Amino acid sequence: MKPKLFIKIGFTVAVVTFLNFLVDIAMGSVSGLSFYLWQLVYNSLIFILFGYYIISSNLSGRSLILSVFTIYFLIGNLNLIVEAIIFNLVSFETVLIALPRDIIMTLFISSALVYVMGKWESKTEIIEYQSRTALGWVWRIVVGDILYLFFYIAAGITLMTLYPELMEFYNEKAPPSPEIIFGTQLIRGLVFVFVAILVCRTVKLTKLKKAVLVGLIFSILGGIAPLILPNEVMPLNLRMGHLFEVGISNFLYGYLLGYLLTQKIK
Repeated sequence: MKPKLFIKIGFTVAVVTFLNFLVDIAMGSVSGLSFYLWQLVYNSLIFILFGYYIISSNLSGRSLILSVFTIYFLIGNLNLIVEAIIFNLVSFETVLIALPRDIIMTLFISSALVYVMGKWESKTEIIEYQSRTALGWVWRIVVGDILYLFFYIAAGITLMTLYPELMEFYNEKAPPSPEIIFGTQLIRGLVFVFVAILVCRTVKLTKLKKAVLVGLIFSILGGIAPLILPNEVMPLNLRMGHLFEVGISNFLYGYLLGYLLTQKIK
């Protein structure tokens, strides 16, 4: 990206972080200074990532806003909310209270980024892909879903082995049964597959770059960025363990998924 675009993104980061601070004041839930400093880092990672997606996209205007919002909300919000609920890290009531704010902020950020990146009124380019049979889509979606479960289990086992205290932490939260965990991950896997298809079909990049972009979206938006924010639910050392676990496993999964789902251009 051009230096001018980085300046625009930096300005947007500062504005959004300040707006979050004002909303916290209005809701009586102001955090310490360190939280908002980390929020600057959080917003910077996500906005640079989406900035690259936006300038690489063939979409523009409302279509692009909707695409950014969908990716942001599904991976950066809903994906994390589901995991937090089933492991009893947050209550369903708390989520319902925070959800309207999350939706509004995500829509505002999506619109702001499309505007500052200069794609508000540009023309949408049509990309014609080689057709793929229904069977070709089905087996890729199924494999992509199962791949997520594989990476989830492998990463979880690795982390539990390296951080035995993590098992103690989750045992105190009354974790769900294995059936619920695995069933939920298969559903989450389908969400990841849907987002990967959306990304791969809306950017003008090579197959390799598409795969890397999907991996970065899953890794940063779905793990690294949220876990760098201080919170009262999970201690710092456990968050850092999860950060490396999810950051690496989500990137590898997204990279493979990007390769699996990308279609050839006519």
